[in-house]
Amino acid sequence: MNTCKTRVAVLLTAVMFLAVSAGSALAADKALVSVNWLAKNLNKSGIVVLDVGDFTHYEKVHIPGAIKAFGPWQTMNDQFIGFMMPKTDVLVAMLRSYGVNNDSKIIIYDEGVTAMDTCRSARALWTLHVLGHDNAAILDGGFAAWEQSEKPVTSTATVPTMAGNFTAKMQNSAVATMAEVKAKIGSKTVFVDNRVTTEFFGHEKKSHIKRFGHIPGARTWPAEYMSNAGIKLSPAFMKDDKILAAMAAGVGIPADKNAEIITYSNHGLQAALGYFVLHNLLGYKNVKIYDGSILEAAQNNNMPMEKFAWGYMGHH
Repeated sequence: MNTCKTRVAVLLTAVMFLAVSAGSALAADKALVSVNWLAKNLNKSGIVVLDVGDFTHYEKVHIPGAIKAFGPWQTMNDQFIGFMMPKTDVLVAMLRSYGVNNDSKIIIYDEGVTAMDTCRSARALWTLHVLGHDNAAILDGGFAAWEQSEKPVTSTATVPTMAGNFTAKMQNSAVATMAEVKAKIGSKTVFVDNRVTTEFFGHEKKSHIKRFGHIPGARTWPAEYMSNAGIKLSPAFMKDDKILAAMAAGVGIPADKNAEIITYSNHGLQAALGYFVLHNLLGYKNVKIYDGSILEAAQNNNMPMEKFAWGYMGHH
């Protein structure tokens, strides 16, 4: 009997070990990695860590081995609309200078203090997706979480010893243009506005945004609701997937993971966190960012905008 119990105990231990091992292996494939995961894998071959926070912060202190990668991840386009995705060849040259190869596992992090910090990481991750590189993840909580966990830090800059061989395989399905957005207003396409609700409602706007309001029929889901940044002095840890899923349902996003969703914000930065949550954390397969966002839409008087309404609830 005791022998039988011992065998069962050994078997259970083996099963638990396999489960933990599988979990550890899978963790590397997720788009959100923990401080502990990165600390264990920091010096592994093939991992490139990009610091997309403020460059002055990097020069003071950063994660050992991280590359100073503050951009430019957004720039002026040919129509002089600011904050758009740079040209492909510019991005490829930039990523090669950071030592990125086609088989690199890229970990992106930022200061990790506010939700807007995480938006910068999400924008870099989305840009990599557009360039056809899905093997990338965001460090949950950013540098603030790393520092709070008392992991090693340095002020010594890391300079890649040789250029990477990164090549782009463009995935334009992750990018929406203004013409596409205009054509899909009133269709089954779900628009998600990731700005603050006062801007969505049209009560206020940034001074350089030409008009008040939002894209007709859009849902409102502010990026700042997606993380625990600042709650009890917390770093910008992402909210639990179950809470995010409940929020998605609550703001009117369909349960169908194949639904077409277009996120936008003022400059496509908060929209990147919306993309990350929907595509990477909740598993929606058909998500894209309207790159020009409200900055572009509000400049074009032929582009309809709605105000003083709560999105699809008030859309006729």
